[in-house]
Amino acid sequence: MSEHSMIQRLFTAKDALKATVQKMLDLNRQLKSAPKAEEPSPAVDIKQELKLLNKVADHQAKIVQLYEYRLKKASN
Repeated sequence: MSEHSMIQRLFTAKDALKATVQKMLDLNRQLKSAPKAEEPSPAVDIKQELKLLNKVADHQAKIVQLYEYRLKKASN
């Protein structure tokens, strides 16, 4: 894989990670602003989505680290 394509993939992976983190922040705000008297179902749905997004973000962060490692190794 060329250095240029690896850099492109790194930027794409970072953008995906940023989007995932932003979605998690939005859902956390939504969860905190939800009325407490409301049925627990929406809160449960949000918590399940947050759990999934956390796994996705963890995977994306590992991909970013891998590309950064490979780029650093290639430049040495």
